[in-house]
Amino acid sequence: MVPHSGLTLRQFIEKARRDYGIEIERRPALLAATRFLRKDGKAFAILIEEDDVLTVGLLRSLCRFYGLPPLDFGLDPDEDDD
Repeated sequence: MVPHSGLTLRQFIEKARRDYGIEIERRPALLAATRFLRKDGKAFAILIEEDDVLTVGLLRSLCRFYGLPPLDFGLDPDEDDD
């Protein structure tokens, strides 16, 4: 299990590619800190730089969006942080 503490967006994207074979497309938006992550034609917009640390809520949302097990990212699979 990888603890979520200190996990950056860049690390999340790398882990998704390495461990799950998911290629997450990153596109900068007009605002410097806005990023659009894509999956199956759907976009997930976030206001964060790639080297910023993810909050627990955002990490859980990214796990849901990409169908990744929260436990693999140090999150309790039964908790709801929203």
